[in-house]
Amino acid sequence: MSATKIIDRHLAALRSAARPIVPEDDIFRAFEKVRVELWEVGLLADGKYLDRIDCHRAMLPTFESHFGYVYDERTPWLHKLLGFRAGDIYVPLNAPVRPRTPGSTLLDTVRHEFGHSWAWLDRSFVDGPWFREAFGGSYDDDWGAAPDFDADDHVSPYACNVRPAEDFCETFMTFLRCRRSLHRFDARRGVRRKLRAVARAVATAAKTRVPSVRGPRR
Repeated sequence: MSATKIIDRHLAALRSAARPIVPEDDIFRAFEKVRVELWEVGLLADGKYLDRIDCHRAMLPTFESHFGYVYDERTPWLHKLLGFRAGDIYVPLNAPVRPRTPGSTLLDTVRHEFGHSWAWLDRSFVDGPWFREAFGGSYDDDWGAAPDFDADDHVSPYACNVRPAEDFCETFMTFLRCRRSLHRFDARRGVRRKLRAVARAVATAAKTRVPSVRGPRR
């Protein structure tokens, strides 16, 4: 890496660290609103399925542009010692949320991360044949290089990522936010196809998975 790129990276990290702290009450309100959405679509019931997932403001800031994250079975050992729990949602102290920018709001951050939590909780279902057919690979696949953004096929630029998992989570986020008006995506054939796949998966999980799946041990 050139000296210029190293300097630019450090400057970006300093700017990120200087962002304002996200109020914990705002995170809690966003989390509760998304929980209501999940209850409405059937992915959350009292003590069952995605009701197991909690949301926290992380103890540390992000020095990049991370809005949130979910640890799965690869949780770093030091973070486990610090109390991080697999499957839960963490929003950095200085997450770069933007209240009026779809995809970058606190609500959309929690919606997106719930997609990762769902995959942690019920990997065998989420990463089933329907996922590979809709998103072109398995949840853990890594393309090595991000494909070119195509608005017809990707719901957002971030969905156009090196990992199908991010395409799925961006689509899941959009499904929750726009579930009553998905017809607005009819002109974007690839996006429409993925949203319909997610909608079918949600309906199937609500009927067959929520009552019985306990999820992995933490």
